[in-house]
Amino acid sequence: MDSVEQFDTGPVLAFSGVEVRVGTKALLSDLTLTVPRCGLFGLVGPNGAGKSTLVHAALGLQAVSRGEVRLCGRRLQDWRPRAQAQQVGYVPQHIHSHWDLTVRELLQLALAPPSAELLHDFELEQLLARRFNTLSGGEQARAAIARAMAHQPALLLADEPAAHLDLPHQHALLRLLQACSARSAVVIVLHDLHLAARYCDQVAVMAQGRLLRHGPPDAVLDDTTLARAYEEPLMRIPTAAQSFFTVPLLETPP
Repeated sequence: MDSVEQFDTGPVLAFSGVEVRVGTKALLSDLTLTVPRCGLFGLVGPNGAGKSTLVHAALGLQAVSRGEVRLCGRRLQDWRPRAQAQQVGYVPQHIHSHWDLTVRELLQLALAPPSAELLHDFELEQLLARRFNTLSGGEQARAAIARAMAHQPALLLADEPAAHLDLPHQHALLRLLQACSARSAVVIVLHDLHLAARYCDQVAVMAQGRLLRHGPPDAVLDDTTLARAYEEPLMRIPTAAQSFFTVPLLETPP
């Protein structure tokens, strides 16, 4: 049996001493990390830190050279493909349709038909007859996440879904993912530290294929950790309700 009910209530996703290599280059090194059953879990770090590689390793799309990945308590290689697909939803970094599909046709490709509640929550009722490739970036992101969540997976992996959206749509998308994380674990790759601090329950800071720290955003997104990750000084500016991040002003000569 591959049903998730047989597993305990431990982490939905666990990496133990994972190493990923391509030739002589290590993309992930000795990475140990657990993702709880619910909540919004952010992966942050500079370009080339290994964030997308981690997502691909979690999906089984990237071979692991050493260590192991577990999904719902079971080693990834022990899952049958369809059973694994039933536990995971995936939103890739670049969302596009190779065929000229309508939103309704795209959603029909999901493992389960989307519920009326899901269509309402993602504001897709008025878009079902539209061609996916004619939608705005925010509309495409909503449709792609709805498709990934239609079968109610235990885990949703989203690789930079907010990267090409304007500011209001970034926040709207993070609020949707935050709502999804009430019933599933949601792992999202982010470059915007402000979004990570504002919406994520936990954040993992990565650099050069290694995990530097992980935990609540207030605890791990500090100036010292971020300077190690980005190899540049970064400042966290806290306000009463949230935090913003920037680089210090360069001193100008008198």
